[in-house]
Amino acid sequence: MAARELIVILLLSYAPFAQGVRVPGTSVALEPPAGFTPATRFTGFERADVQGSIMVTEIPGPFASVSAGMNASGLASRGMTLLSSAKRQVDGRPALLLSVTQAANGIEFMKWMLVTGDAKRTVMVVATFPKQSEAELSEPMRAAVLSTHSTVAAPTDAFEGLAFRVTPSATLKIAGRMNNMLMLTESGTMGPHGPDAAVFFVGTSVSTVSIADLKAFAATRAQQTTQLKGIRISRQAETTIGASPAHEIVADGTDAATGRSVTLYQIVVPDEGGYVVMQGLVASSRAATMVPEFRRIANSYRRGAR
Repeated sequence: MAARELIVILLLSYAPFAQGVRVPGTSVALEPPAGFTPATRFTGFERADVQGSIMVTEIPGPFASVSAGMNASGLASRGMTLLSSAKRQVDGRPALLLSVTQAANGIEFMKWMLVTGDAKRTVMVVATFPKQSEAELSEPMRAAVLSTHSTVAAPTDAFEGLAFRVTPSATLKIAGRMNNMLMLTESGTMGPHGPDAAVFFVGTSVSTVSIADLKAFAATRAQQTTQLKGIRISRQAETTIGASPAHEIVADGTDAATGRSVTLYQIVVPDEGGYVVMQGLVASSRAATMVPEFRRIANSYRRGAR
């Protein structure tokens, strides 16, 4: 491919629409505030000098169900304090505009959150900035989330905007993604799936993370798998993915929703400023077949757009 053609392709990924700038990897466009550029570790925009970010997540679930949990108690369970909530309309669809606060790493952050969608899909746009910058950023961030258009053409490439690639197989097919997390399933769809179905996720950390002890970090990350409880690590080992050091874990746990026995396969690979996590989940009765399949997908991981 000629250099000129490559430049055109890269520019198109940040092309302005009548509705704003389409967020790569999504069917959402919005108008980011001045100084914000496409983020490198998540789907959205960022401005590092003010610790500001706008994250866009498309959820394969009905707006009514997702928005029902966006109340004071639901947000409090995730460490957020609700300041205000107002009903809106976005692209002719119902929407909810929320103002919340949340503390992280000793800093109090403010967030403008817009939730919109329909009976099949929900779009969540979260604009975050330090409370100390409220006077400068609150109104531009509020305007940005309210500029959301969620009816632009969806990308045909599931990897658009991602800094990695994996190779699907005949068993595990690319189903879609949520933010920077790619999902592979046996059906090739986001869901719903049967109780014994296998799923595999690949994604990068949203924020920068320093990893001093990879083995300990990987074990802690496995224990944070929210779908499971009672996680017990049965096998772990240092390995490599490409030329990069990595840590592999196989663990068993109980599905938090159904009580069924589930096997977790996990690989953590440190990358520049953070890490890549790959997780496969399957009913333990199928682990002997599916863990090698998870490992094959993990070993196909490579950095870059090709």
